[in-house]
Amino acid sequence: MNQTRKRLIADGHPHERWHPLDGGEIKITTFVPLRFRKRGVKKVVVGVAGVDDPVSFHTSRAIAPTHDSVLLRALGRGHYWQHLLDSGIVANARKIAEREGIDKATVCELLRLAHLAPEITQAALAGTLPRTMSLANLLRTAMPRNWGEQWEVIAGMG
Repeated sequence: MNQTRKRLIADGHPHERWHPLDGGEIKITTFVPLRFRKRGVKKVVVGVAGVDDPVSFHTSRAIAPTHDSVLLRALGRGHYWQHLLDSGIVANARKIAEREGIDKATVCELLRLAHLAPEITQAALAGTLPRTMSLANLLRTAMPRNWGEQWEVIAGMG
C-alpha cells in the first residue's frame, strides 16, 4: 500500500511525486500550479511566470487560433473613429459620442486602441494574442506610446 506522506510543495514550480505500489510498479503524480482567469465570458488557464502554454495537448491536428470578437469589434470602432477625426468628418470625441449615441468616455477609451502597434492589431486579427488578453485588460492597462514597449506590457499581462 502507498505510505507516501502527502504535502503541498508551494514553490510555484511543477513537480512530480513517485508512489511505489504493491506490485513493484510506480505511480507518478505531477502537480502543475495553474490559475484560472476570466477572459470575457470564458475562463482560461494561466500558468506560472515564464510558461507560455501551461496546458499542452498532444494531437495530430492543429488547434485553431482564438479570435476575441469583443476585442476585434472595439479595435474596429477605434480605428474607424480615428479615421473620422483624421479626415475631418467630425471635430472631436464629443461629436462622435453624440453621433453614435454613447458616452464620450467610451469613445476616448476605444480611440486609444487605434494607437496600438500595428503588430498587436495584426495579432488580434490573426487570433494569436496571448489567451489572457481581453478588451477589459487592455483598457485597464496604461499603454506606453513606444510600440516595442507595448509588446512588453502585453507579454506581462499573462
